Amino acid sequence: MMIKRTLGLLMLAFGTLALTVSTAPPAPVSGLKVGAARVEITPPLDELPAPFTSVADPIYLRAVVVESGGRRAVIVIADVPTISAPVSADLIGRIAAEAKVPREQIVLGTTHTHNAIRVDPNTRGIILPGSPKFVEQVTAAMVKAVREAVAKLQPARAGIAKGSAHLIGNRNIWSPTHGRYISDVDRTGTEPVDSTLGVVKFESLDGQPIAFLLNYAIEPVIAMAIKSEISGDVPGAAARIIEERSGGAPALFTIGAAGVPLYRADDTPEPDRRAHALRLIQAYGQILAEEALATAGTMRTSADAVTIGGRAMPLICPGKATTPFNLPDRCAYSPDSKLPACNFVERDADPVKLERGVLRIGDLAIVHTDANVTPALGARLQRMTPVANTWIVALTFGPVRFVVDDAAYAHNTYEATATTAKKGCAETGYLDGSLEMITALR
Repeated sequence: MMIKRTLGLLMLAFGTLALTVSTAPPAPVSGLKVGAARVEITPPLDELPAPFTSVADPIYLRAVVVESGGRRAVIVIADVPTISAPVSADLIGRIAAEAKVPREQIVLGTTHTHNAIRVDPNTRGIILPGSPKFVEQVTAAMVKAVREAVAKLQPARAGIAKGSAHLIGNRNIWSPTHGRYISDVDRTGTEPVDSTLGVVKFESLDGQPIAFLLNYAIEPVIAMAIKSEISGDVPGAAARIIEERSGGAPALFTIGAAGVPLYRADDTPEPDRRAHALRLIQAYGQILAEEALATAGTMRTSADAVTIGGRAMPLICPGKATTPFNLPDRCAYSPDSKLPACNFVERDADPVKLERGVLRIGDLAIVHTDANVTPALGARLQRMTPVANTWIVALTFGPVRFVVDDAAYAHNTYEATATTAKKGCAETGYLDGSLEMITALR
């Protein structure tokens, strides 16, 4: 009798245990892991080269590591104007070693702020100074950020969506007075510009933000009205607002086929210019941050595994040099100007190399170059790409400077005079190469 009673109790206990196990919710499963980090790179005041004397707002380097199916991708964006080609190659090598990832699956870019030191040991350069100490600071910050991002890898969910913000215009406008294109802000809406705000959100399985990726076609030049101060400009402001609102999740801001801000502070009389510029930066940053967060708030996220892959296909083009540049401070825009006439002369130059590549992360194709891309050419790629979420990303201001659509050369737009690639190479090479790499990674 005692044996039967004991067996009955054991059966009841096991039955209860089985019932408990069968009714418990399944543990979350993710085929995706993400980690991110942010490291400040604001230079010390005693290491600021001229013309910088102070700091308007801090600047950062941000990194995100995405892992799925045994493959990784790394994206690193710094609040700097540009990174020289030798330094960029060195940094990418360090990222590859630190994160154990192929170089083709790394995107190292900048926000193009015109109010920071170039990451270049050469102290002299285009518009802005370089600094060997700043190269060392950025290198150390990058290694730290990537290391922290790898250490923070966790099961994650991801989503992608498109917002919009109408804050920019094309930088070229037809002038009946001059009978040609001049460099200004187009307010007619007849010149191409991309107002799309691309947003990727990475979150933990319980819905906590891990990181954001943004893509918007703005040239960050508002802070140029306060030339002596370090600033992350509009991308820096937008990123910081998102980070404050999301509990510190790093927000990486990438630059698309850029237009120029519709509103600037350059013509504001002193002493109000600085205050005006800072208000504009905050306003632009607030609008972009609000749009990004609203877009992220309604997007669908998934923990499913994603495809990760990368391709790189450098392009060599015949070189040229055009003088003067089509800018109001380089050639005459008014009858009383003391500048030379805007009679553009082109001469042959050495061939130039354009670094180009594609990083594929799930439904996102990041088409990146080490040069700016004109809005007209960016619009053509968007019409041709087989991937709905294709981001055009300008990484740095490299040797080619601008990837220009062929039609712009005849108009001598600023980009056409500033590019070092001859007509007939960059447009075809950029479009064909981008599509070939995108197709190979599908």
